[in-house]
Amino acid sequence: MNADFDIIVVGAGLVGLSSALACAHKGAKVCLLDAASPETSQDERASAVAASSFAMFEHLGIAETLGGYVQPISDMLIADGAVGEVSPLTLHFDSTDVGGPTGHMVENNRLRPALLRKVQDSKNIRLLAPVEILKTVRTPKGVTVTLKDKTNFTASLLVAADGRNSNLRQQAGIDVQRFAYEQKAIVTTFKHELTHDGVAHQIFFAGGPLALLPLTGQRCSIVWSDAARAVDAAMGLDEAAFTAELARRIGGFLGEIKLSAPRQAFPLSLQMAERYTDERLVLVGDAAHSIHPIAGQGLNMGLRDAAALADVVESSLSTGLDLGGAAIGDYEAWRNFDNKMLGMTTDMLNRLFTSRLGPLRHARRVGLAAVNRFKPAQAFFMKEAAGQSGDLPSLLQR
Repeated sequence: MNADFDIIVVGAGLVGLSSALACAHKGAKVCLLDAASPETSQDERASAVAASSFAMFEHLGIAETLGGYVQPISDMLIADGAVGEVSPLTLHFDSTDVGGPTGHMVENNRLRPALLRKVQDSKNIRLLAPVEILKTVRTPKGVTVTLKDKTNFTASLLVAADGRNSNLRQQAGIDVQRFAYEQKAIVTTFKHELTHDGVAHQIFFAGGPLALLPLTGQRCSIVWSDAARAVDAAMGLDEAAFTAELARRIGGFLGEIKLSAPRQAFPLSLQMAERYTDERLVLVGDAAHSIHPIAGQGLNMGLRDAAALADVVESSLSTGLDLGGAAIGDYEAWRNFDNKMLGMTTDMLNRLFTSRLGPLRHARRVGLAAVNRFKPAQAFFMKEAAGQSGDLPSLLQR
């Protein structure tokens, strides 16, 4: 059996699903392939979805299906701290200064099914999973993907959304620049006694930042980055001891806490593909880039990739140009530089805030307080956090 499409997307993670939906929304006929069954995926993590990314979910009809499972981020508080003590010199971002929430927290086990339902309901998308890809062939005339059962799919463009160890990227011979941090991150969720009021906290300790991200139902998701050995030790604690250490670092402003999800630990690294395109191929999401979670922008980078690709696809379809031709160079120019700049920024911030030098720590605290008093600087950083700066793809605009 043979089937013809405009685009074949390989990888049905959050970015792959979003890429398929965004391109289909712009009129493309999309085939979405994945090695695993999407319904069986269990992901206990939560995602910080920037305001611009959430606008795309609104355009695609996803936000309305999430209902009461979305927690707006009303404020952000950033502090340079030590265990058991938080500096009074902090940086406070109030979302009223930018006319609405800077972002929304959504649990992945709610977001993924919402994306999946929209994909399954779309007349422009055919989802096949689980499948095993036998081979992919890209030529100047088009793309052919052959499955293990000998089914062939043809398209003008192949989209690699198959993760940071992307097989399609490796097959294309695209090199990556990778730096492994001597850090890991612990991710879990806890319930707390006192209300969070929609405030996201980022507390910088010597080993790395602790992010407290508000969820619905008086809960917070944490991303706790620290030296790899410290994380291994923390993961080895029983639940009571781990909770006590976490409470000590938080400082008590949320009252008593209790874990409500399993703990997971992940090694941290910075990885950037040298280029995002090859003959009839584009990379999106983790296949193209992965960064330190210090700014909570990993998923948002991938969603911006999806939105930019959708605009390039729309332009090609409306003008009759070849989807996999010279037009994909516009995607490369649009996304590669922006993503690398954000990767460098998060790397610099992580190095700056994990420095143990006393004078530098004092300078950091004074700097946070200075920005807190300077409204134009606050407005700039708020726009960056909300993903509202730069040349935005149409789906990211309200």
